[in-house]
Amino acid sequence: MVSQRTIEIVKATAPIIKEKGEEITRRMYQIAFEERPDYKRGFETTWMQHLDGGGQARKLAAAVYAYATHIDRLDELATAVDKIAHRHVETRILPEQYPLIGEKLLQAMKDVLQDAATDEVISAWAEAYDALANIFIQKENAIYKQEDRELTEQLAKANNS
Repeated sequence: MVSQRTIEIVKATAPIIKEKGEEITRRMYQIAFEERPDYKRGFETTWMQHLDGGGQARKLAAAVYAYATHIDRLDELATAVDKIAHRHVETRILPEQYPLIGEKLLQAMKDVLQDAATDEVISAWAEAYDALANIFIQKENAIYKQEDRELTEQLAKANNS
């Protein structure tokens, strides 16, 4: 859960996120993949076509904007979160990848928003990102565990046949 002040700041930044979101996410992918080219492998079956994120950057920008406008009503994003979490599992996104991506998202916000990316704004987005990352990590862990249970059941049935 995030603080009320973070909710207020993130919601107040929603208009600039809508306007500059794709530029931010393109920059985020660029700097993340420069530092960790191995992370791009997780996007080989997505909209990713370029180092800057291609269509994936647009999709992420829309998701960041949706989060900014619904940060105080996350239940309204449950279907989208579930869909994204399943996609993350399909592409084998791991919990340890979230901190780097969050760090690069904040850096991209600073690069693109410049003076508008005050310490207070970046701090609020850091808290908001961490909260959302934890939601995804928990959801994805549950999906991985369910897949493991299903595989174990299938193997047990195959062995008993």
